[in-house]
Amino acid sequence: MEYVIKTNDLTKRYGDKTVVDRVSISIKKGEIYGLIGKNGAGKTTLMKILLGLTEPDSGEITLFGTTSLGKARKRIGALVETPSLYKNETALENMRRFAILSHTTDEGIRGLLRFVGLENTGRKKVREFSLGMRQRLGIAIAMLGGPELLILDEPVNGLDPEGIKEIRDVILELNARGITFLVSSHLLDELGRIATSWGIMSGGVLREELTARELDERCRSALKVTVDRPDDAEKLLLDRFPDIRIVKNGDTVRIFTSVLDPSEINRVLVSGGISVSELTSESMGHESFFIERMGK
Repeated sequence: MEYVIKTNDLTKRYGDKTVVDRVSISIKKGEIYGLIGKNGAGKTTLMKILLGLTEPDSGEITLFGTTSLGKARKRIGALVETPSLYKNETALENMRRFAILSHTTDEGIRGLLRFVGLENTGRKKVREFSLGMRQRLGIAIAMLGGPELLILDEPVNGLDPEGIKEIRDVILELNARGITFLVSSHLLDELGRIATSWGIMSGGVLREELTARELDERCRSALKVTVDRPDDAEKLLLDRFPDIRIVKNGDTVRIFTSVLDPSEINRVLVSGGISVSELTSESMGHESFFIERMGK
């Protein structure tokens, strides 16, 4: 399997605060990898480390199978936070400025503007653009030089539904052309429309990685158990069933596994001295799943 990004125990601290905490992330070629987390989860800092905009305190990075990061980063385009644009210039003039680094021809520039739907903006200044137009221009700039990987940080944040659809269509079209994506967002529903795999961050920690198919499996069913000693119940169940996943919330324990046998779960708990007051099966939506993994 070919990976475009692999990290091992990547860590970044600012003073006493660890903002990226031993993150080991794996992104395969051709994926749209959705990086989910609340504001302050460490998503942007992780992206900046990958791009060389900030240095990690420890850990390893491999890009396109090599640790020669300077050369590998030339194969990456990025839009981190808000695009840095010359607001008193046109889209074409902005593109020409940034194209100096990639030696992109005027024909190539116009092709990119056409692709993101900005070829007919004429002499309209960027300061007059909508937020969605600015984001599309930012993506066009990130595409200069023909990158194989695009890193986009909250690309639809603040956009109206039409702007969100425009960005989504651009991402899907580029992915169909073979470009891999790392996209961060806290808009679960929107990212769920395009992501093929997921990473969930909370408090600087990468809590879990899973594919879109695995996400659907996880959300398909769960066993909700209300007990008197949830910590003891969790330990007892994990000792007996090491392959299950458990999420605790107060005195409620939710058990996720592909095969659920409520009677067996109940027997193990009761024989271990755990009082069970409720035991029911339930389905969990994607949003609920992510919220539980990210923390309340």
